[in-house]
Amino acid sequence: MIVSAAIYDLIQSSSESAHELGWDDWEQITNLEESSQDDNIYYGCSMYDSPTWRIMLGNDEICTPAFVSEFARIYSLPTHTYNHDVSPFRRYTKWLSSRNKLIQGFTKHNGNYYMVADKQFGCWYSLYGFCPACGVLRCSPVWCICGHKELSNGWTSDNKQLDEFIKKSQLQTNSPNHAYLEWIPWDCIDDRGYQDGYLDLPIGADIALIPLKIMDETDDSYYDKVTIKYK
Repeated sequence: MIVSAAIYDLIQSSSESAHELGWDDWEQITNLEESSQDDNIYYGCSMYDSPTWRIMLGNDEICTPAFVSEFARIYSLPTHTYNHDVSPFRRYTKWLSSRNKLIQGFTKHNGNYYMVADKQFGCWYSLYGFCPACGVLRCSPVWCICGHKELSNGWTSDNKQLDEFIKKSQLQTNSPNHAYLEWIPWDCIDDRGYQDGYLDLPIGADIALIPLKIMDETDDSYYDKVTIKYK
């Protein structure tokens, strides 16, 4: 397989990262189908039946060094170059590591290159989106590494009151290190727990799923009684 020199260089540059990028054969992907929302995204399963994304980049002419360099900036690749603890973004490194380990690498099909990512990568891709100020794919529903604050709108709990309560906690933050709530889709939690596929938690931590009884007349004090317990 002839690989774009720029993509090859990006793969090689990830060798120092904890999660190295690789090259996948398109033929190993089965049950491919296009996303109903984006013609450049394909869903499928690898030879190990692991659900994956295929996000189209472009052909050899498009995937120039300048294009791949900008792509790497937007997706914060390779990950190890961001292993620094810069206040007020000290949590960024852990968030980024949790997200980018879901990026497996690249593949090529019919002359076009694709980024290959675990299906759970979609939790970050669709929920947080790209920063309107710097264009980087965000790791937070509120803050970007560039310092821009903007609440993401790619989610809903399907309960207006709960949505407003979550957003209120996010609006009250004055820095990326302030605690806030967010909405977590059910399919972003897997049988390994929560820390492996989504956010960074202490190793071995379990999530307590606590049923809520929310009605139109429920006031904010109700949520103060709900806590997350770790085993």
